[in-house]
Amino acid sequence: MIESSANEFIGKDKSTKLTASVNFVDLAGSERAAQALSVGQRLKEGCHINRSLLTLSTVIRKLSKGKHGHVNYRDSKLTRILQPCLGGNARTAIICTLSPAREHIEQSKNTLLFASCAKEVTTNAQVNVVMSDKALVKHLQKELARLENELRTPAPPDYSALLRKKDQHIEKVWFTFSP
Repeated sequence: MIESSANEFIGKDKSTKLTASVNFVDLAGSERAAQALSVGQRLKEGCHINRSLLTLSTVIRKLSKGKHGHVNYRDSKLTRILQPCLGGNARTAIICTLSPAREHIEQSKNTLLFASCAKEVTTNAQVNVVMSDKALVKHLQKELARLENELRTPAPPDYSALLRKKDQHIEKVWFTFSP
């Protein structure tokens, strides 16, 4: 992860701080124990990688369907780290690579399925402006003054809504007592 920040000064006393972070993650594909001939610690590491990749694909699938249900980012460290990139306020680019070799055809197919789901995920990236304390106080004072002004001058009553309500009441009473 690379983080950078810059101060941007607007005028004399108004300042905002811009911060950006970039994550580079090499997912490296699934680790097949039979193909890699791994044992011991390396086998254990491969199992953790597979579990993280499975959780990542589950999160991507849930995000790509557009449903606003619960997405559990906490199931793996990988999805927890990538949470702001996947479903947050960020622009995300995913690069998937394939192997032309015949023995990797199943992995290439799974990669294409993952890429097609990832392509459907939409994020809403917006610039978050962190205001200085002075600017925040000034903004809140303006908002307070606006609300106080609104309380002092109440809006005139909506007579058409009151008349409709009375008409509905009269109709209800009329139908109740009519023969």
